Amino acid sequence: MEACELLAIEDRLDRIEAELAVELPPHLRAFARAHARGQPPPPAPAVLGQSVTLATARAAIVHPVLADRGLALLRLAAPVAIEADPAVAAARAASPTWAGLSALTAARDAAALAWFGRRAIDALHRLHGSAVDLAGLGIAGDAGAVAVADAALPPAVAGWFEPDGIAVDDAGIARAWDELRVRHAVAGAMRYERAAGRARAFVVEPGREVVLAVPAQIVTPAARFAVLHELGHAVAALALPAAIPRVVDEAAAAYIAGGIERAADPWYSPLAGAARVRRRRLAERLDRIERGLPAPPPDPAISERPPWALWHDPGAQAAYAAAERLARAIEHAIEHAIEHAIGASPAPGALAAALAAWAGTIDRLGTATSAL
Repeated sequence: MEACELLAIEDRLDRIEAELAVELPPHLRAFARAHARGQPPPPAPAVLGQSVTLATARAAIVHPVLADRGLALLRLAAPVAIEADPAVAAARAASPTWAGLSALTAARDAAALAWFGRRAIDALHRLHGSAVDLAGLGIAGDAGAVAVADAALPPAVAGWFEPDGIAVDDAGIARAWDELRVRHAVAGAMRYERAAGRARAFVVEPGREVVLAVPAQIVTPAARFAVLHELGHAVAALALPAAIPRVVDEAAAAYIAGGIERAADPWYSPLAGAARVRRRRLAERLDRIERGLPAPPPDPAISERPPWALWHDPGAQAAYAAAERLARAIEHAIEHAIEHAIGASPAPGALAAALAAWAGTIDRLGTATSAL
C-alpha cells in the first residue's frame, strides 16, 4: 500500500470515528431507554450504513498500522450493512416462524454474499471471533460434544424460573456492582433502570459509561443469573477497549455470572450448575441449526417458533457456546491457555488482563477477517 493511500484511508477513518464519537453515545442511551420501555429501538447512526464506512473499515483492516481500528469499525458496520438490506428488512418484519427464518437467512446470505462474498453466518462468526479454533489453543470442549449436540437436551431445570425466596432490590444490585467494580478494578459510570423486558447491558462509551436494563422484579434464580451476566458485560466494557471479540465479551459475562454457582455468593442458587449445562447444550444445538439454515431444521424443531436470538441476533449461539469454554479456561487456567489461574477471587486487574490477552490472541488468529 502506497503511503499516500494509507494516509487517505487514515483520514477517512479519523472522520468516521469522530462522527461516531458524537452520534453513538446518544444513540445507545436512546436504545437503552427504548428497551427498558418495551419500545422499538432507534435506527443506527447513518454513518454506519454508508458504503464508504464499510469500504474504509475493509481497507484499514489489511494494514498493520490501522488493523485494530479497522476491525473495530468493521464489527459495527458489517452487521448494519447486512440488516439494512431491503430484502433482509422485509423478511425480518414477517411473522417469526421456522419457514420465515429460512427466508430471512436466505436474504441475509444474499446481502452478505454481495458485500463480502460469503454467507452471513460465516461473516458474523469471523467478526465475533467464533471462527477461531479454541481447541487448537488448548481450550478443550466436553467429551463427545458433537454427539451430545445432536442428542436430546437435558430437561428444563425445575425451579429455575420460579421465585426461590431471594429478591434483589436496587440496593442489592448496587452492592453487587460495587463488589465487582472493586474486585476487578474498573472505573466509569454504570447506571441501571428497571425494564419491561429482559436484562441487557448497553455500552454507551467503552471505559466510561454503561447503562444496564434490569427486570422490574428479580425474584428467580434465572433473573439473578441474567443480571449477573449483564454485569459481566459491564465489567468487560469498562475494563477493555471498544469492539473486543464477542466470544471474549460473552466469556467475561459467563465468568461473572458463574458467581451464582458458588454457595458463598449472596445470589447463589443450587440450580445454577444444571441450568448452565442446559444453557450450553441449547446454544450448541441452536448453533448447529443456524449453520444449517436456510435448510429447514431437523424434525422435530426445537420449539414451535424460532428462538428470539436466531431471528434478531444471528451468530450469537456460536459465541455463547465458545464463551462458556473460554470462561472455564480463564477461571481454571487450562494448560497452555493462560499463564496463571485467576480463580473465583482474582487480584484487581487480573480478569481484565486475561480478557485482553484472549482478545488479542483471537484477533490475531482471526486475521482471515480481512477477507471481509
